[in-house]
Amino acid sequence: MAKDIYVFVECKDGTIRKASLELLSKARELTEKTFSNVYAVAVGFGMNEIAEDLKFFADKVIIVDNQDLKDYRWDTYRGVLEYIIKKYNPFMVFGVATATGKDLFPRLAARLNTAIIADAIGIEYEGEEIKVRKPFFGGKILSWMAFRHGIAPVITFRPNSFAIEKRQTGGEIVEETVEIKKDPRLTTLKLNKGSNHKVDLQEADFIICGGRGMKGSEHFRILEEIAYIMNGRVGASRAVVDSKWREYDDQVGKSGKTVAPKVYIGCGISGALHHTMGMDTSKTIVAINKDPNAPIFQYADYGIVDDLFAILPALKEELKKTKEEN
Repeated sequence: MAKDIYVFVECKDGTIRKASLELLSKARELTEKTFSNVYAVAVGFGMNEIAEDLKFFADKVIIVDNQDLKDYRWDTYRGVLEYIIKKYNPFMVFGVATATGKDLFPRLAARLNTAIIADAIGIEYEGEEIKVRKPFFGGKILSWMAFRHGIAPVITFRPNSFAIEKRQTGGEIVEETVEIKKDPRLTTLKLNKGSNHKVDLQEADFIICGGRGMKGSEHFRILEEIAYIMNGRVGASRAVVDSKWREYDDQVGKSGKTVAPKVYIGCGISGALHHTMGMDTSKTIVAINKDPNAPIFQYADYGIVDDLFAILPALKEELKKTKEEN
C-alpha cells in the first residue's frame, strides 16, 4: 500500500505560508523512506502561480481553482478537501495549526470519521508505525502518539516545526474540478482585512513579547524597535490584550496564537499556563522579569532578573550593533 501524504497548502494574500512549505519538506522526508509521494493540495482562486511554486516541493500538486473559493469558508474548503481525500485515499493528511487549520481540520476529520492529532511538533517512523510528537500541559509533558489504521488521519503541526527544503525538479500539476457547495445557513456579510504588513506572528523566527510588566501601551515602542532590528514580531500576553494595550492579533497563548520561533523573549510576563501553552516549543526562550519566582523562568533557557526598562535599551543597542557588524 502506498503511503502518500497529502498536505493542505494554506495561502495568505496570494502567498504560500512558510509553514505549509515546512510540512511539504517534512512529508517528502517521510515518503522517501516508503517510496511514496507527496501531494500538495491548494484551494482558492487564481492558483496558477502558486501551483508553479509548489511543484518544487511536491511530487504532485492538486489545485482546485474556483471563484467561490477566493475567500476561506469552512463549508466550501471542507467540502473540497473531503472530495479530494475520498477520491485519492491518501495515507495521511497534514495541515498547519493556524487559526484556519484549527477551524477547518476538526470539521474535516469528523466528516471523514477519522482520527485527528492537533498542534503537533514532530513526526517520525518507528518501523512500520508513525509516531507523532505533541506537547501537553504547557509543554510540561511531551508525548508520542500513534493512530490506528483506517481512513487517512489528519495531523496539524505548529509553524516553525520543520526545516524547508526545495526540490531540484518540479512535480506534476493536476487541476481538479469540484462542485462547490455552500452551507445555506451561512452568509458572509463583510470581510475586514487589515492593512497590517507585519511579519506573521506564527511564522516569525524572532518574537519579543510584552506582559503586564510593560506598564502601558506606550512602552511597547521599544519592543517594536527591537523587533524591527531582528525582522521579527512583537507579541503580547492576554492581560495586555485585555487591557487594550495591543490588538488581539498580537496575543500569544492558548486563547491567542501558538508560536514556535527560533528566539522568544518574554518581557514582564509572569508565565501563566494559558500563555506558556502558546510558546513552550520555542527553540530558545529568554525571560526578563524582576520577580525571581516568576513561573516563566521554569521554561526559560536564559533568565534575567532585573528591571526590564534597564535591560531593553541595552539589548536594543547590542542587537543594533551586532546587526550593523554583520
